[in-house]
Amino acid sequence: MQVHNTLPLLLDCLKKWKKTPEWPEFERDYLAPLIPHLKPMLEDFEGIGRSGLYDVVTGLDWPTYREETLALDARKEEQRLRKHIDQVEKLLGVGLKGEVVLFGAFTMMDGYARFDRGTHRVFLGVDESHGRGAYLDVLLTHELTHVARESKASVWEGFGLSPQMTHDEFVLSQPVIEHLFSEGFSCVVSEILNPSCEAWNYVYQTEDSLAQILTHGPAVDRVVHRELKKKKGNYRSLYDTSLFKPEMPRYAHYVWAWRWVKEVVETFGKGNVQAVLSRCSQDFMEHSLKFKLE
Repeated sequence: MQVHNTLPLLLDCLKKWKKTPEWPEFERDYLAPLIPHLKPMLEDFEGIGRSGLYDVVTGLDWPTYREETLALDARKEEQRLRKHIDQVEKLLGVGLKGEVVLFGAFTMMDGYARFDRGTHRVFLGVDESHGRGAYLDVLLTHELTHVARESKASVWEGFGLSPQMTHDEFVLSQPVIEHLFSEGFSCVVSEILNPSCEAWNYVYQTEDSLAQILTHGPAVDRVVHRELKKKKGNYRSLYDTSLFKPEMPRYAHYVWAWRWVKEVVETFGKGNVQAVLSRCSQDFMEHSLKFKLE
């Protein structure tokens, strides 16, 4: 994969910006040089855009953010990324293709693997606010696993979808079961490659929120199974926490997907993740409808 490490620019700007920068200098010194890399991501995140990112900046505790972020080492973060690219390629037996952008998102976001016409541009906000180090290891392997799976033609052809579909077609056409499998598979691979992390890190939860979700497994089952059974289900509805009764933490369906894909790997792959990497998730529909989060 081609790596664009823009962290040196972030650090140079932070050294100059001892207080929150004004919009003109933020746009000139930081945003304008990065637009060629960030434009698709900023357009995808509704309501963010160029000025929206600056709105995030103005809401930060600037002294604290600046001090913590200046401790980043741009070279070491690129080494971390390249290590995980190598690990994912070796575990899954594939070569990853596309681009990765290491940048400063001012805690707006951490990771986003953007599919477009069969390849990816992965955006990694390395100045994330969830705890340095271990979380980034989980995040990187998760997003890189999306690259490995979603670039496989067989994943989409089983649904009658084109492997060369545009990003917008991908967002509108992704079946519910494929969203669940893709997220769950990425969580499983992250767990394999980062075995020393606490379980909740693999599914974007805290210790308490993971316990809450597991305690109310049947409530999660009902929402996930209902969406899976719909002729034209909408995977994006699974992010609506109010649909769960009782209401669940965000990404509750990632927990369901993680546990389900673990069983899929054991049942259909005999414990080998490579065996299910390229399988169309439609093959696992019957299994998904019988699975319960317990």
